[in-house]
Formats: sequence, C-alpha cells, structure tokens
Amino acid sequence: MKKTLIVLTGSFIFIFTLNSCKKTIANNPNLAGQWQWSYSIGGIGGGQVKPEGDRKVILTFEEDSTYSVMDQGTIPLTGTYHITLDTTFGKIIHFNPGYADPNGEVYSIKNNQLILTDYMISYGYSSYYQRIKYLLFICFSSSCLPCSF
Repeated sequence: MKKTLIVLTGSFIFIFTLNSCKKTIANNPNLAGQWQWSYSIGGIGGGQVKPEGDRKVILTFEEDSTYSVMDQGTIPLTGTYHITLDTTFGKIIHFNPGYADPNGEVYSIKNNQLILTDYMISYGYSSYYQRIKYLLFICFSSSCLPCSF
C-alpha cells in the first residue's frame, strides 16, 4: 500500500510538472508591428541565409492575434498566433496556419530586433528581423513593393 501511494504521488508530481511547463500567456504588445527579415543562421552546417537581391520579406503581428507574411509585395500567408511560456525555452509563438516551424518559434526582442528560433529542433534555424518604423508601398500595375525607412 505504501509503495502504491509513493508511485501514485510520484506520477501526480510528474504529470503536474509536464502540464506546468507550458502555459498560454497574453500576447506581447512589443511584438505588434512590422518586422523585415534580415537573415537566418542554422541547420546542420550552421550556414547563413540572406534575402537575395532586393527581396523583402515582412512579418506583421497585429494586437488582435493575427499575423501576415508579405514577400515582395504579395501576401502568401495570413493567420492567427498565440504565445505560450515554456519554463526552459521562454516565450513561444504558435502560428495557425503554420509559419516556419510547426512546433512554434522561440522568440525574443532586443534592440528592435526580433529573433525567432525553431522550437524543439536540434539543428533548427534562428531568423533575425528588424523592426520597421515606417513602411511605404510603391505600386506598379498589379504589384506593390514595400520600401522601409
């Protein structure tokens, strides 16, 4: 009986610990705004990937928990996001539909730079985005190009 009680108590603590590792938190107002992709680092070889030529990729977070990705003036992806807190990794953004890693992205903001790192992937990537203060669109016929300053 005593052995069973110890096992049950241990199981309860283990399950409670697993459930407390992640919890949904309110969205960070500092995240809201537009972010321009600068570069990504990672993978097995630790290589660096940058936008080619004048390519601009803009990630936008709204305070109503929606996001969009704009690539060269077109918006190929929109959806919603929510943030959870992992006691080991920190704040995790989960995108629906998925953007980047399907498990979510660990994020931090330092000096107007957003860093998204693949969550729970050994050889994942870290992508660096710079906050855009002003964004102007120059449109020709049916396409628009974003210009930030």
